[in-house]
Amino acid sequence: MLYSGLLIALLAMGPVTTGSSYSECYENTFCVEVEDTGNSVEIYVRSMVDWEVTLSLDMQTANMRPDVALPLIQSVAGKQRSHAVTLKVRDIGRSWSFRYDLSWVPGDHKAQHNEGTAYELPFEKGESYMVGQGFHGQETHEGKYAIDFQLPEGTPVHAARGGMVIETVERFEEGRLDPALKSRANFVKILHEDGTVGYYVHFRFQGVEVEAGERVQAGELIGYSGNTGYSSGPHLHFEVFAATEDLSLRTFPVQFRTAERGLTHVTSGLFYTR
Repeated sequence: MLYSGLLIALLAMGPVTTGSSYSECYENTFCVEVEDTGNSVEIYVRSMVDWEVTLSLDMQTANMRPDVALPLIQSVAGKQRSHAVTLKVRDIGRSWSFRYDLSWVPGDHKAQHNEGTAYELPFEKGESYMVGQGFHGQETHEGKYAIDFQLPEGTPVHAARGGMVIETVERFEEGRLDPALKSRANFVKILHEDGTVGYYVHFRFQGVEVEAGERVQAGELIGYSGNTGYSSGPHLHFEVFAATEDLSLRTFPVQFRTAERGLTHVTSGLFYTR
């Protein structure tokens, strides 16, 4: 999911007033902090969460010169304050102004998936379920390494890989093949140690059992499957993604431990037992 920040404009008439500062925070995720030093403006990004965020910062300036090429693509570590841009005032005797626009996605755009990772099937041990749609499926998975497990509504969903929960939604109730519902699915996102994110989608209303900031182990209960959002019927959508420099998401093929086939990529139309 791509997030966009508000467009902010700042203006100083005449010489810069040394010591003034300004801060704007976004989605309880990070704050952009602006400080002047008398002949320049320093811009910092301060994270409020425990996980990485990749942001794109673009600017328009008058009588100012940035010290980096724009737009700036930067990954900000969790709970860190990072310097982003210095804007040097060209003529401190004249008015200056700037405005910025930013967008961001969770995760580090430099993250690389550990191809040797074995994932657990995201349901209870001993249970078997069919894969309704696999990698690059023509229904809704074109261009994506994503999997739909045909889980009846209310089926316990377990973490396929351990990590930190970074975002959850469980407030939506509707589900059908309606484009208006594409952004209205309940979900859980779990950040893995290699910087990738496990994305579990279509939980039932109030069907999430974990919270952002919580650490979970592979096989741990995280919620109950449902049929919310853009969905043709009850199922669990699962994919592993990482951010990119253009703030899109790239997905990765993953392998699961299975009782009957060992470690394997799962295939549409087949049943798999954990």
